[in-house]
Amino acid sequence: MATLFVDNLTVLDFSYLHPKRGMVGESWIVDLELSGDLDGQGMVFDFGQIKRRLKHLIDAQVDHRLLFPGAHEALTLNQREDQQLSLTWRYGAGEIRLLAPAESLLEIPGTSVSKASVTLFLMELLEPSLPDNVTEARILLREEDVGTAPFYHYSHGLKKHDGNCQRIAHGHRSTIQIFENGRRSRYWEKLWADRWEDIYIGTREDLEGTYFVEDVPHHRFRYDAPQGHFELVIPEDHCYLIDTDTTVEYLADHIARQLAEEAPGKHFRVRAFEGVGKGAIAEAGENNLKSS
Repeated sequence: MATLFVDNLTVLDFSYLHPKRGMVGESWIVDLELSGDLDGQGMVFDFGQIKRRLKHLIDAQVDHRLLFPGAHEALTLNQREDQQLSLTWRYGAGEIRLLAPAESLLEIPGTSVSKASVTLFLMELLEPSLPDNVTEARILLREEDVGTAPFYHYSHGLKKHDGNCQRIAHGHRSTIQIFENGRRSRYWEKLWADRWEDIYIGTREDLEGTYFVEDVPHHRFRYDAPQGHFELVIPEDHCYLIDTDTTVEYLADHIARQLAEEAPGKHFRVRAFEGVGKGAIAEAGENNLKSS
C-alpha cells in the first residue's frame, strides 16, 4: 500500500454560526492524504484528477457559504417554496436572521461547526468519488500559520460580484500588515484586528434600517444579486459600516484613509488580506503622491 499527499489542495473561505461569537468569518486550508494500492499507472490517484474532481467537490459544497450546525437549539430553520431558506440564530448578543437562496448555506450535522464536524462532512462527501483502489482518506483542516501576527475574522457580501462572493454571509480569517512611515507597526495592526474581531462589514447602501430585537439594536441589510434575494439581520454591535462595497481593495483603502485621519502627518501603507495569500495594498497620508 502507498500514500500520496496534497498540501494546500484548496482554501475554504466561509462563515459559520457560533453560540457565543455569532457569525464568524473563517479561512481553512485543506490538506489531503490518500492511501491504497497502486493502479495500472503506478499511482494511488492521479494528481490532476484530484484537483479536477475532489477540489471541485469541496469548493462547490463549502466555499463561500454560511455553515450552521443543524442540531443546535439556537437554530430555527424554514425551507420556503421559492428555494430560499429562512434562518434564525439566537445567541448572547441578540439574533441573526437570514433569508437567502438555499445554495448559499450549508447544514453541518451535529451541534457545532468545528474542524472535526466539517472534516467528517467532507470525508462523506468525497468517498463516492474515490477510485476503488483507495482504501483510506485523511483530511486535515488548518488555519494559516501567521505566528504572532494579528488577524481578524470578518464576514461580508458583494452584491455586484458575478460569482459566489455575492452571497451576503461568507467570510475570511485575515491578517493585516500596516507600515507607518515605512516601518511596520504592530500597534496599528493589533488595533484593527481588535476593531474587526468577528465583525460583519456592511455597505451603507445595503442597510435598510436599524431595528430593536428585545431592546437590542440590529442592522438589517437587503439586496438582490444574480443568485437571488438576500436579507440579513445582525446585532449593530457586530457590524462595521463603510460607504463603498466591501471588496478587499476598498477595505484596504478604507483602513489606510482612516489611519491617515487618526494619525495626521504620517504616511501609511496597508496590506489587507482576504483569507490566505491574497489581498490588496493601499496608501494614504502625508507625502503619499497616490492619495487624493
